[in-house]
Amino acid sequence: MDHPHPATLDPIYAPGASAAEAALSAAKLRRRGAKLLVGSAVGFGLSFVAMMATSAAAPGTVVFLVATVLGMAGAGHSIAALVKGLAAGPGATGTASAVALTFGNLFMTGLGAFAAFLSTVTFTRGRQIRSAGKILLPPVETGDAWTGAGLSSSGPVGVIETDDEATRAKVAAQWRENGRTEHASVAAFARLTLDLMALGAPPELVADANRDALDEIRHAELCFGLARAIDGRIESPGAFPAAARARTLSRSRTLALAQLAVDSLVDGALHEGVSARIIAKLARRCEAPAIQGILKEIAADEGRHARHGWDVVRWCLAEGGDSVAHALEGALRALPKTMSSPMPDEARDGRWECWGIMGEELEAEEHEATRVDLERRVAQAIAATRQATLGYGNVSVG
Repeated sequence: MDHPHPATLDPIYAPGASAAEAALSAAKLRRRGAKLLVGSAVGFGLSFVAMMATSAAAPGTVVFLVATVLGMAGAGHSIAALVKGLAAGPGATGTASAVALTFGNLFMTGLGAFAAFLSTVTFTRGRQIRSAGKILLPPVETGDAWTGAGLSSSGPVGVIETDDEATRAKVAAQWRENGRTEHASVAAFARLTLDLMALGAPPELVADANRDALDEIRHAELCFGLARAIDGRIESPGAFPAAARARTLSRSRTLALAQLAVDSLVDGALHEGVSARIIAKLARRCEAPAIQGILKEIAADEGRHARHGWDVVRWCLAEGGDSVAHALEGALRALPKTMSSPMPDEARDGRWECWGIMGEELEAEEHEATRVDLERRVAQAIAATRQATLGYGNVSVG
């Protein structure tokens, strides 16, 4: 979600300029804010018209989301204009600062809630790459490029014990779907690398993001290789141009840090954490030795990715302070209490867990456990941020 004017909210969390400069800046921000808010109002109207005129929900939803982004941008401009205007008056510096922080923090809380909502409208395992909240996944096409990870490439090898060819085909299809999400995660970590570098993150965070991307390449190969071993079909992920449409960070450093913190909280700490817990339990329940080995490897990697997500959250807090803290608080309020990811109907009761495919009960249990732990750790991190002078090494997340 790119912000149309880069410095809108940065002044709220930074020293102000002279009265004359503040007055001029306030006038410009008011004009921009008015235009954005008018555009937002028009967008909301069009979204309702689209929802009533078409049977498909997608067009109206897209317009609604665009209108929401415009409205948030307009509100940000208006808040900044108010602050600048107050600062331009004689003796009003203290009042301006108080108003700035009040409205700025409310805005950041809303931003965090909105970002978390977009990241949880649809769910699939691990860190994903999105555009306007929609998870982007590669197509699957004929080819063996991603199928050579350690399993036989000569066709079905009895990896799962069933004579039911329909079930065999469905289990293989689900493992290919797992492979699609792992393949998309490679792009998500590449995006994370770019975001970290744009914000001046330390080398250890950039290195972790690149190592995690290499892990995801391996995971995708394992999943597609396993699917081939189950049903003999030689298929791999195809070209993935949609990845280029993924959202980018705002040009405002304040907003960018908040966006990255919320993304890393949701996709890194939560989704990677849930994935690690689920796969670790599946490894214990799985009855197929070849699949069990794959699950153990992926679970260990996903647990490390979740820890890396927490590291990014800590760094964003250290860099952004209270603005990022408010965004994280908003994100916590927007997190769903339950999670339901796409899965075959036959897998929902847990009968496919012997083949490494989760059921609904396992997913619900591990999501709840991870969410509770996440809320505790975020509260601890925010408390530490507000009690001490920030530094990368002294903000604890438990």
